[in-house]
Amino acid sequence: MKKLAISLLFLTSVTCFAEELSICAPNSPQPEIKQAVKWYRTSAEKNALYHQAYLVATNYVENWVKQHHPQAKSWGVSLDIDETVLDNSWYFRDCTDLAENESDFSHYVGNPQKSVALPASKQFIDKVHQLGGYVSLVSNRDGTFEDSTGNVLKTTIANLKQQGIYFDQVVLANRRDSKTPSDKNPRFNAIQSGDYDATQMVWSNQLPAHKLIAFVGDNIQDFPNFKQIKQDKLDVNDSSYAIFGQGNFILPNPMYGSWVNNALK
Repeated sequence: MKKLAISLLFLTSVTCFAEELSICAPNSPQPEIKQAVKWYRTSAEKNALYHQAYLVATNYVENWVKQHHPQAKSWGVSLDIDETVLDNSWYFRDCTDLAENESDFSHYVGNPQKSVALPASKQFIDKVHQLGGYVSLVSNRDGTFEDSTGNVLKTTIANLKQQGIYFDQVVLANRRDSKTPSDKNPRFNAIQSGDYDATQMVWSNQLPAHKLIAFVGDNIQDFPNFKQIKQDKLDVNDSSYAIFGQGNFILPNPMYGSWVNNALK
């Protein structure tokens, strides 16, 4: 009986270990991101930057509402999810490699539901809701991906609810049908027009058309009409950056993003 118990314990441990390994993409280790992950997970500077960005965003939204006196639900904000609302840095700590593509990444970080709310994100979202605005979470996670562990849209929503994150809708990428699945502009347009295209996106529900007054993200492409390849060619003081802090609010992410393809200067 004792041997049987030990055997069962061993098999359970092996099974749990295998399940833990299954969250990692089957790529070669990339130790060069170790320092970036350490900074993101442990630095006081990262925490301060999130509090700072969300405070500026909150002040902007409050002032906009005071100035324009909008009707409730006639306006809203758009936020990215990964490294904007939810912290996925556990993935890079545990796996030390990058998913081969964004579709894989959305699968690996979505199913375990281990991601936690980032500093000040919940407070900002709650304030928008309190002021009468819609909250749309617009992510490049692959909303069409589904396997035996679940559907990415459903697991994403479960993780958000688990963390107490309020939202009015979640809009993900359609990587099966869309020719440009990482382009968020069609999704921004859909939110503001009320015209949703199933070949471009996957959504939890549709909201009435409304004005988006603020955008929050960790990637330059989380903001309307911004492209990394275009910005990389501009002067660091180009006037296109003037909108940041005035409707666009960006957060730090040294682990991954569209910037990784830029040449080192």
